[in-house]
Amino acid sequence: MKKSKSQSCSSVYRNQSVQIRAVFEKAASPRKVLCVALDYAKRKHVALCCDGNGDVLKQPFAVENNAAGVAFLCEQVEATARRRRIAKQTIFFGGEDLPSYVANFVEALRQRGYLVARVNAFEASEQRENLLASTDNLDLLAIAKTLLSRRARLAGTGGQSAALYTQLRELSRARRALVRQQTAVSNRIHGAVDRLFPEFLNSSKSGLTPFTAASLELMKDRFSAVEVARRRPAALANLLRRHHVHEADETAGKLLELARGALPAAPDLVPALQRSLRSSVELFACLRSNAQQLRLEMAQMLASSPYVMLTSIPGIGFTLAAGVAGELGDPRTLPGADSLCAYSGIVPGVLQTGGPDSPPRYGSTRARCNRVLKDWVVQSSQKIALYGPPELRERIVRWKANGQSAVFAGARRYLRLLRALVSNEVPYLGPEARGGHTTTEERASYCQRTWNVLVRKWRVVPGWQQLLSDENKPLGFWRRLVSELYNTTLPLGL
Repeated sequence: MKKSKSQSCSSVYRNQSVQIRAVFEKAASPRKVLCVALDYAKRKHVALCCDGNGDVLKQPFAVENNAAGVAFLCEQVEATARRRRIAKQTIFFGGEDLPSYVANFVEALRQRGYLVARVNAFEASEQRENLLASTDNLDLLAIAKTLLSRRARLAGTGGQSAALYTQLRELSRARRALVRQQTAVSNRIHGAVDRLFPEFLNSSKSGLTPFTAASLELMKDRFSAVEVARRRPAALANLLRRHHVHEADETAGKLLELARGALPAAPDLVPALQRSLRSSVELFACLRSNAQQLRLEMAQMLASSPYVMLTSIPGIGFTLAAGVAGELGDPRTLPGADSLCAYSGIVPGVLQTGGPDSPPRYGSTRARCNRVLKDWVVQSSQKIALYGPPELRERIVRWKANGQSAVFAGARRYLRLLRALVSNEVPYLGPEARGGHTTTEERASYCQRTWNVLVRKWRVVPGWQQLLSDENKPLGFWRRLVSELYNTTLPLGL
């Protein structure tokens, strides 16, 4: 009987590293494989050489975490390989998840042409001979066992294509940290303002949107209810007008009225509170400016990636798309939808035993996941629930009505949609456009609507016309393809 494609490609080792499996296939014999396990440290690593069967070829030895250490390690490995007649292409290195102080060491090994892998620290700990103790040698043996079982992923940038996603991950995580700091600073600002000028940050009473340029400018200089109440209406209106506040005269009147009726702070505390508030406002403005700059840089890089197609989904901007792209990496190596959901930590734990007739029991989601990716995916699900396509929003409403966790169900649906769009490099089109009975004119109309969504999102990015029209980038190529297929033009202006 001829096997189906799914049967011929299935394996009981679903999470093995493809690259390490290829090394064993090239070697033809496990004895012709050289595995170099590394236990990383700040100043001195510990290395161990063994073959594919796990036989130790060189006992553990120390390696400095510098350029001389890289040269010494390669010299020892090459000497061991010569004695055993092991080819360079069947040598690979590996260690636990990379701390920042090891990144340059690993990159130096990669530049010398070696395959470098990383193993999960929790999985490696389960391979220790003694679970009650932890030493460098025990950890090193556990790392070697995990590597030989092929349970590893590539370390480092991994080429020009993978370097793009490494940079996206660095930028998105840096921006995420800045936004968190910005939130913490805004909370401190709220605390100071509640004492100096209560209700100032309540837009329904002050008429001024909180944390806009005008709001920040007022909080910088001589800010308190008493001092704001002394300002001349014309001068206050001019300040608001310079910072682009609509209906500045009316807003100035509301501010003065609110200031006159506010409870004043204790006079002896006002100078200290004002100095504290001014420093917090300046820090807030700096954090917001840098976060915005990182956001624009992420958008520029995202435009060269197939993940840019995610921005065609209403509700998904380039911040969320770039964050997911940085965590998932090269779309050519994306796992199946089930593995993506498990990696994101949005599926419940399952316990099934007692035979095939025994039903499974579902628990809570597991803590072992990529928590940053989980955050991006859950945020995306929430945005789709608010602003997404009608068919997706209706499905989330049905899940919620059925008592399901609508946010997590929407996140799982989003990951499946993500995998389809990114792998095929096509934007999101509604179910009407994907129907078999849709005419050419209707498909062209749907493509035009999707293009309008993309233009509205990307026009805030400097040089967006070039990003969307460059045929060497995914969106530019799709735009040209639509023009040729449907004999229509997708303009760069709305």
